[in-house]
Amino acid sequence: MLMKLRLPYVDLARLLRVPRHCLSYLHEVRKTWQGRRALATLDARMLADIGFSRADAETEINRKPWDIGPR
Repeated sequence: MLMKLRLPYVDLARLLRVPRHCLSYLHEVRKTWQGRRALATLDARMLADIGFSRADAETEINRKPWDIGPR
C-alpha cells in the first residue's frame, strides 16, 4: 500500500523576499559607506556649499556603517 506524503505548504514568494530584503539592506549600507567616504574627502569650502560644518561631517563620517538612518 502506497502512502501519500504530505509536505507542509511553503509560500515560495514569501520565502524569496528574505534574501531580497537582505541584499537590498546590504546595498543601502554600501551606498551609505561610499557617501561617507566621499564626505571625508571634502574641504571646508565644499562642506559649507552643502551646508555642513567640519564637526557635522566628522559626526557623520564616524557613524557605524550599518547605521544608515537619518540622525
